[in-house]
Amino acid sequence: MATATARRKYNTPGVVNGSLAYDFKTLERQLENTGYMEPDGLTRPMEETPADVIAHARESAKAKVRPAQHVSPVMVLGFAAVAAMLVMLVMSYVELTAISGNVVQMQSELETLQTQQVSLITKHEQAFDLSGVKEAATEAGMSQPSDSQIYYIDLSEPDSATVYSQEESGFGKILSMLGQGICTVVEYFR
Repeated sequence: MATATARRKYNTPGVVNGSLAYDFKTLERQLENTGYMEPDGLTRPMEETPADVIAHARESAKAKVRPAQHVSPVMVLGFAAVAAMLVMLVMSYVELTAISGNVVQMQSELETLQTQQVSLITKHEQAFDLSGVKEAATEAGMSQPSDSQIYYIDLSEPDSATVYSQEESGFGKILSMLGQGICTVVEYFR
């Protein structure tokens, strides 16, 4: 029990526990245990040379390099889908440009055809000018018909027709009946 009490340290102000002598081996023990020695305030720190600055920069650069990561298949599929969509978009723009070119070409053809329509209508009207037709008819010796040359047909009666034909006899009659029978059968199966 006495040893346990002797080891106990008290932090009472004004009381000294242990030796007041400076321990010179403290820094050396710290260097052996940790591999790094903290400055103690009594010694002056050494100035860094340019070589030390370059060495520290290289060490920090090496520490910043990330290890290579593996590529996710989902990410690869995503990039492939985006690339496919971009290709489809470009192809759509190409097709839109081609269609726009066709529309412009058809509009110019429409304007040409409308111009031709106007000129053809003008020629048609000139060809069927009544005064021109009357002059051509008089030059050809034609004249207006007189009242005695005009006949009116009355169509108020119902339609009727009478067919006159010679009756065939013998072998001709048999052949015509056979031909009509064959025609009737052919028409039935059509």
